[in-house]
Amino acid sequence: MTIQFYLNGELRREDAVSPTTTVLDYLRVSAGKTGTKEGCAEGDCGACTIVVVRKNGDDEPLYEAVNSCLLILPQLDGANVVTVEGLARDGHFDPVQTA
Repeated sequence: MTIQFYLNGELRREDAVSPTTTVLDYLRVSAGKTGTKEGCAEGDCGACTIVVVRKNGDDEPLYEAVNSCLLILPQLDGANVVTVEGLARDGHFDPVQTA
């Protein structure tokens, strides 16, 4: 299975995707985005929250905060994903984000 999506503005194409790989595992292990954390692995704590952007029926962006520990990687096909690393401006976080 091949999927394609944007991760923090960078186009990613992944071949031979396992249908059981969670987005959290992919982000931390394969993409090196360790800002997304595993807390409870059940979707209750929110430590693994990312933003997934898709187009709605009117071709408008639809922003969803999702638990990456519950989402499997094939579900990202065609989406735009924003992690905590994607919130940095010019590579630097706002002082509030670093506190």
